[in-house]
Amino acid sequence: MDLTALGRYRGTAAGVLSLAACLLLVLSPSASAQSPEAGLAAAEARAAAAETDATELEPVARLAEAKLKAARGQAAPVRLEAERAADRVAATEASLRRTHLRAVASVRKAEEERSDAAKDHDEEVASGVGFGIAALVLALITLAWGWFRASTTVAYLARLQLGQAIGLCVGGGFVAVFVGAAIGSAGGLAEAVGVAILSLGLMLPVALLLGRHSAEVQRGGSKPVLGRERIPERAIQTIAALFALLFFIGLGSALFAGEAESGEITSKTRELAEDEKPSSQALVNAEDAAAELEGEAAPLLAAVRRRQADLDAIERQLGKAESRLSDAERDARGFARQLLVIEKREIREREEEERAAAKLAAREEREAQEEAAEECNPNYSGCLDPYASDYDCEGGSGNGPLYTGTVEVIGYDEYELDDDADGIGCDLG
Repeated sequence: MDLTALGRYRGTAAGVLSLAACLLLVLSPSASAQSPEAGLAAAEARAAAAETDATELEPVARLAEAKLKAARGQAAPVRLEAERAADRVAATEASLRRTHLRAVASVRKAEEERSDAAKDHDEEVASGVGFGIAALVLALITLAWGWFRASTTVAYLARLQLGQAIGLCVGGGFVAVFVGAAIGSAGGLAEAVGVAILSLGLMLPVALLLGRHSAEVQRGGSKPVLGRERIPERAIQTIAALFALLFFIGLGSALFAGEAESGEITSKTRELAEDEKPSSQALVNAEDAAAELEGEAAPLLAAVRRRQADLDAIERQLGKAESRLSDAERDARGFARQLLVIEKREIREREEEERAAAKLAAREEREAQEEAAEECNPNYSGCLDPYASDYDCEGGSGNGPLYTGTVEVIGYDEYELDDDADGIGCDLG
């Protein structure tokens, strides 16, 4: 028979017995005034029944515990393997996730390198173009030196003091440098224009000051530096050729600037980076193995749960039996206390009855003595009439109506026979 069914049967039988005992107590004519002896006997009977149930259920519970332990022993290895398989799945997923993150980092790094390389390439092109434009302007100024020297700007500088001219040229050069740098930060074509302005801001002040000096020499206001009023034509052409060379160098650096280079991104790396839920054959195999082990563990774990449920049911029934036993023992102790109280009360009543009987006997004896003493006055020895109105001493001067000889006063001297209060009445001597 199944442990749960056996425990349920025994629990039902015990419940039926308890219910029958309760019905007998309720239907009994003296149920409301049940004697402690009957209550104690019923409580002891219920305690014995509950103890029997508990005794019978204890081996059933031990058997259920043994079966639960055996089921757990069978399920433990499979469950352990299933947990290890789940750990392998988690480890594989973590490895794929790390690979995905590394691929994402590689792609991001390569894109940043490509962006930086493109930016460097654009800056190189813009710098070459801007520097070439500045060199071309200076080459044209050199070729047209006579016209430049006679220009309005140079004539204005010639009218100023040397210090003022230098300050104006240097200040203008700094302004051109700052403006060129600001324009060049915009990027693209503006960057090339900014580089050209910045370069001219560095070199054009020198050309303006040289033009002012040449104009001063021509007017006779200054002495020539090289001992000649005019620069030889060949020197001018050489300087212009030098600036033209610088122009071609800048233009060539812009035209032949290398392509932006960066780290290569393989198709596999990009695929790993774009796959939000990476997978692999190893992960599939691990998941299949975990699913297979979980399938093997499922019936074993279900058996463990059933054994646990059986044990829980037996333990509940055992707990109920122990609770009934505890209740019955408590009731038995209560009835035992009632019996003890009744016994003590009966002893007390018997003692009181004995004391009452003793008092009654004493009272009857005393009443008999009093009845015997009622024929004589109790205040005097001898026997004087208790109903006499007065007694006087014989031979005395009293007028009676009754007379007595010497008597002992043992109480109240109502007849005033003891004049000297010595306890002896009618003591005439």
